[in-house]
Parts: sequence; structure tokens; C-alpha cells
Amino acid sequence: MAETLQPLPHAPIGMVLGLLEHLKDTPGGKEDLYKLGGPLGYELDDLLPVTEAAKRLGLVRIAAGDIELTAEGRALAAAEEPERKQRMGRCLRKLSLIAEIRRAVERAAGGRASRTLFLERLQEGFSEAEAERQLSTALDWARYGEVFDFDPDAEEFFLPPA
Repeated sequence: MAETLQPLPHAPIGMVLGLLEHLKDTPGGKEDLYKLGGPLGYELDDLLPVTEAAKRLGLVRIAAGDIELTAEGRALAAAEEPERKQRMGRCLRKLSLIAEIRRAVERAAGGRASRTLFLERLQEGFSEAEAERQLSTALDWARYGEVFDFDPDAEEFFLPPA
């Protein structure tokens, strides 16, 4: 676990999906980034982490003031559940923190990994409060994409039932 974990933008996964839905309905799946907040009803403080999350997940590309769906973003926006969750799960597994938790759970003898281990790991580079927020965001996203789940009583991550 020596590599530095890239911080996750704090955006609810539902807002990221809302962005994809909106872009899917625009000509060419593209819009002026600065006009985006209005139709979505997002404040700038909400919009920035949402667009950054979508970008980090490989669902949009941002260039010259425009935001545009990638091929994967288009496919995910057009998909119905459970295909949408599966596609999101594949995107999420490319993010360092989520991938690291998933690997730890897969390797663990009982199929569980301690939350404390990751909290301590995150506190090497973040404040205690930000480390908590990073884990909370990772869990929110991972639950949606069925990458891993969390047992609050045992404070352990585990794989969701297949």
C-alpha cells in the first residue's frame, strides 16, 4: 500500500448519474460546462465534484469549456439496471482507493477487510475528517456499483452476494 491514493471527489453517485442522463439528452452528448448548472439545478459547489467524478470514472471528457459523454458514458447513460450498475462497477474498480479495498477483501481469509486499516492508510495523506469522507464516498460509490459493501457492526468491508 505504498502508492499515494488519489482523492475521490465528494459527489453523490446519483448526481453523477443525473449528469449523464442530462448529457445523453443533449445534441451530441455535449454541453457548455458553464451552462450546465441551470438545467441540472446544481450549485457550482455541487457541480465541480460531480463533473470531476464523472471525468475520473471515464464517463465524460472536459475540453475547451465543454463537457461531453465518452463512449462508456453514453453506454452507461443508455443502460437499464442492472447493466448500469455493472458498467459503473467496472469504472469504479479503476479508482485507486476502491480498487485497493476490493483487492483487500478478495485476499482476506474471511472475505472481509477492516475499515480501520483503510482509515489509517488514508490518514497518512489526509486529515482525520477528510479520511472519513474519502471512505464514505468510496462506500457510497462501491455500493451502487456492487464492488463491495460494509458491515457497520463489525466495521468491515465485504463482497456483496453475487
